[in-house]
Order: sequence, then C-alpha cells, then structure tokens
Amino acid sequence: MSAEQDAIGSANASFWDELCGSNAAKVLGVTDASPQSLKRFDDWFLGFYPYLFQHVPFDELRAKSVLEIGLGYGTVAQRLAESGAHYAGLDIASGPVAMAKHRLQQVAPHSEIKQGSVLSAPFTADSFDFIVTIGCLHHTGNMARALSECRRMLRPGGKLIAMVYYAYSYRRWMQARNETLRYWLRERVGYRGVVRSLRESEKWDYDHNSAGNAAPHTDFVSIVSLRNMCAEFSKFDCQLENINIEPPFEKWPSRHELLKTLWPGLFGLEIYFTAVK
Repeated sequence: MSAEQDAIGSANASFWDELCGSNAAKVLGVTDASPQSLKRFDDWFLGFYPYLFQHVPFDELRAKSVLEIGLGYGTVAQRLAESGAHYAGLDIASGPVAMAKHRLQQVAPHSEIKQGSVLSAPFTADSFDFIVTIGCLHHTGNMARALSECRRMLRPGGKLIAMVYYAYSYRRWMQARNETLRYWLRERVGYRGVVRSLRESEKWDYDHNSAGNAAPHTDFVSIVSLRNMCAEFSKFDCQLENINIEPPFEKWPSRHELLKTLWPGLFGLEIYFTAVK
C-alpha cells in the first residue's frame, strides 16, 4: 500500500480505538462493560437504527460462517453470535477487538476476532457465507479495494451486507453543496468513484470522538458509483436509510415520525446494500 494509505490506516487505528458509540454511551450513563450496561447501550442502538433488522437477516444465520468488519461497541457482534452464526470479527483498532472478545467470551467463546485492515484482510478466500460491515468501508481510504477484499473472502453465492455514507443525502446538499454538485456533474460525464469529505465540519456530524475530533478519513458515494464498484458481484440491491432532526427537518416533531416519511428513502444519510458473489 502507498504511504498515504498507510497513514490513513495508522490514523484510523488510533481514532477508532475509542469505541464507536462512546459519546452515546456516555449520555446513556454506560460506564463499564457489565452485561447490564451493555444491554442499556444495545437497547438504545437497536432502537435508534430499527431498520437494521430489515437488512441484516439475523434469522438466517444459524450455522452460517459470518464475518463482521468494523466492530464498534459490539452490539451487532453479539447479536450475530447469538443468532447461531459461526462468528468472526475484524477491526483495525484494538479497542473494538477487545470489546468484541469480552462480549463473545460467554455466548460464542470459539469466535475468531482479529485486529487488521480490510484492505489486506487476514482471512483466506471463499471463507464466509455472509460478511456484515455497517459504517466501516467509507473510512478505509480505498472503498473499491475494500469491496474487492470482501468479495474475495465470500464463498460463491455468499452475501455482503453493508452500509456506507450516501453522497447525495440531504445533509451533503446542505453542508457541501458545491462539492456535491461537482460530484454530480463528474458522474454525468462518466466518473465512478467516491467523493471525499474536504472539511472537518462535514465529517464531524457523521463521526467524532469524545475529544471532539472528526474521523480521519470519510468518503461518500452515490448508488451509481457503488453499483459500479460492485460490478463483479452477481447481484446488487440497495436502499437509502437514516435521517435526523436537523436542517432542513429541524422543525419536525420527532425523528421517530420522520423515519416513517418518504424522505429517508429519497435523501437518506446512508446506503444499505446487499451484494451477492
């Protein structure tokens, strides 16, 4: 990998050592890793992202080999393991790896959880029936390479289930209108790829740590470009999700009600997609 990519990897390993979701955990009063505290976090997480169950087929995973990439607070890891899957996990940072091991030592003690980069994933080809990666690939610095590695690790017919940030969301049009318009024009003349967040303020609303620092690297992608990146998969389906009470929806009475509208499906913050090898 290039020196620039190595630098992104090192920065990611440092930044994501603080568990993704730590800010929410602090607000919730989660101060330790006891089962009671983790349940409090999980109840909030799964309630805040109710559509997760529409995209991750937990009820289909029993006895299947499943890799999760990007482990965060371990909520999805534990749910995947409890579904009866043969679980493996991968994260570039040591903190999420330690949390996943802590969570799974009781429910799935034989799980294989490794620290490493998806860009050079430490798993052999054709190893998994499913790969689940929610909110990770857009931070790697090379989304196309990450997708290629996921495909390599899947068995024929295996499914990649992922979430990445949408380049044409309402927030991108509000915060980075000129960059978004330029990206749209470039795509009209054939460009296929990501658009990188140029300012810290743009990244901050998506991911920031307890010190107030935004994630080191964040890419956004359109459905057209993402579909192109997944061209070697046999099937690709996607859906836009997620919306918050913020401009231009700051006067909406609640996020719960806003999620029921057509807006998330038109200009949502995230692309949830399934790609079949």
